[in-house]
Amino acid sequence: MFRSVQWRIAVPFVLLILGVMGVLAFYLVGSVREAQIDNLRTRLEAEAGLIAEASLPIFSNQERNLDDLSKTLGERIESRVTIIARDGTVLGDSQENPLTMENHDTRPEVADALETGLGESIRFSTTIGQRLMYIAVPIANQEQVFGVARVALPMTDVEAAVSMVTSNIIVATVIASGAAVLAAVFIARSTTQPIKEVTRAAKRIVSGELGKKIDVFTRDESGELAKAFNEMSSHLKRTMSEISDERNKLSVILSSLADGIVITDDEGTIALTNPAAEKLFRFKKDRALGRKFIEVIRDYEIDDLLGLSLGTKCEQTTQLELGIPGRFLRVIALPLTIERQTGALVLFQDLTALRNLQTMRRELVGNISHELRTPLTTIKAIVETLKGGAIGDQKLAGEFLTGIDSEVDRMTQIVAELTELSRIETGKAELNLEKTDLNLLIKEVMVQLNPYTERQGIIMATDFAHLPPIDIDRERIRQVITNLIHNAIKFSHRGGEVEVSTRLEGAYVLVSVTDTGIGISDKDLPHVFERFYKADRSRSGGGTGLGLAIAKHIVKAHGGDISVRSKEGEGSVFSFSLPLE
Repeated sequence: MFRSVQWRIAVPFVLLILGVMGVLAFYLVGSVREAQIDNLRTRLEAEAGLIAEASLPIFSNQERNLDDLSKTLGERIESRVTIIARDGTVLGDSQENPLTMENHDTRPEVADALETGLGESIRFSTTIGQRLMYIAVPIANQEQVFGVARVALPMTDVEAAVSMVTSNIIVATVIASGAAVLAAVFIARSTTQPIKEVTRAAKRIVSGELGKKIDVFTRDESGELAKAFNEMSSHLKRTMSEISDERNKLSVILSSLADGIVITDDEGTIALTNPAAEKLFRFKKDRALGRKFIEVIRDYEIDDLLGLSLGTKCEQTTQLELGIPGRFLRVIALPLTIERQTGALVLFQDLTALRNLQTMRRELVGNISHELRTPLTTIKAIVETLKGGAIGDQKLAGEFLTGIDSEVDRMTQIVAELTELSRIETGKAELNLEKTDLNLLIKEVMVQLNPYTERQGIIMATDFAHLPPIDIDRERIRQVITNLIHNAIKFSHRGGEVEVSTRLEGAYVLVSVTDTGIGISDKDLPHVFERFYKADRSRSGGGTGLGLAIAKHIVKAHGGDISVRSKEGEGSVFSFSLPLE
C-alpha cells in the first residue's frame, strides 16, 4: 500500500492530524482534571476553615458535643467532616462513630496541617471504601493549637467531569480524523490519477499492446507527461516491429544449427541463445536472457575466453572438457562489430562423440594387445625353451605342449568373447526365446559349478520366489548367471557364503547374487561392466575382463537391466532384471 503515491500523500496528513488531535486531547484532559481538582480543593479549604472556627468555642469545654457538631455540619455542606484532637484522637466524624475509629496522627493531611497550617491528601479511604480528597486545617486560638478540622469529598465528581471531557474529545477526534482521511484521499487521488493512467497504459504496452495511447485532458505537467508517453508509445511500436522481424529471421537460422550459440553484449550479458546451447548447458532461454554469461554457462575457462575476445576484438578458440562428464567441446568466441563493438558470438561444437569413438578405439586396441601379449609371450618362451633342447625331454616337452594348448585356448576364448560381444552390441546376435523356468536354470548352473564351489570351500544358499515361465534366450541367460555366480565364488574367502535369490518386482523378475567376499572399491565400482576392466588385477584369476560386459549386453538385449552394490571388504550384490513379457 505504501508504495502507492496516493497513500504516500494521504497517510502523512492523516498521521499528522491524528497526532495533533492526540496531543490536544491529552492536554485538554489534563487541564480539565487539574481545574476540577483546584475547584474541589478551594471549596474544601473554605469549608475546613469554617468548621475550625465553629468548633473552636466549644472545643475545650464541650468535647462531647464535637461529634454532634461534625454530623450537623457534614449534613449541611454535604461533605465528610472529621474533628481530630492534637494527639490524633478522632473527636467527631460526620459518617462514623469516633469511638470506633483509629488514631489519625499518621494521616498525611493531619500531620501537614499541624506542621504547616494546611494539609492535603488524595487517597483511598478504608473506612468508607472510596477515593477521597482530604483538606485539613488546624483549630487554633492565636498560638495555641487544639486540634485539626478535616473535610473530605469523593473524587467521583472530578472523575465524571474528566470522563465526559474525554468522551467528547474522542468523538471530536474520530470525526476530525474521518474528515481528514476523506480529504487526504480525495486530494491524493486527484493528484495521482494521471500517473495511474500512464501506469496502466505502460503495463498494457509491456503485455504486448504496442502503440497504446492515453487521453490528454490538461495542459499542466500531467498533460505534458501524457503527451510524451503517447509519442514514446508510437515510436516504440515502430521500433519493436522492425526488431521483431530481424529477430525472427535470426531465430530461424539459430534454431536450425546443431552447434550451440550464445550471443552477448559488450558487457558479457546474454542477449540471444539457441536450443543447442540450452540443451548442452541445461538452462532455460527465458531465465538466461539478460543475465551475465558466467551465471548461465558456469565455466570460468569459457568466460575467460569470451572476456579475451571482447578485450582483444579478435577471434579466440579453445578445446576443453566440461565439468559434466563426457562433454568435450571446441569453443570459438567471435567479436561482433557494427561501426563499434557491440558484443560477441560464442560457438560451441560438441566433439564428445568423435572423441569417445577415438578413445574407445585406442582402448580396444590397447586392451586386445594387452590380453593377447601375455599368452603369445608365454608361447614364445615355451617354443624357445623347446628349441634350446627341452624337446628331447618327452615329459617336459609334453608339459610345455600342454601349456601352449592352454594359452591357445585362452586366446581362442578372448577372440570368441570379443566376437560375441561385437555381435550383441551391433544387434546382429538373434535371441532364441523360449519359455524357461528361471529357478530351475539357476539350479542347473549351481550344480555345474558345484565342484568349483567345494574346492573353494564356499557355502551356497538360495532364496527363490515362485516365478512363472518367462521368454528368454536360455543359453545366453545361463551365460550371465554362470558368470555372476562364478565371480562371486572366485572373489569370496574360504568358508564364505554365496546366495542366489529371485523375486518379482512389478512386471520384472529380479535375480540377485550376493557374496561375502572382498567387495569392490568405490573407485572401481562405476567401471565393472566395461570391457577388459578388472577391479583387482592381482586377484583376477586370469579372466579376460569381458564377462560382465557380455552379461550387461545380454541383459540389455532382453529388455532388462543389470547393476551392482558393493562395499570393499564386505562383499557384493550383482542383480539383473528380466521382463515377464
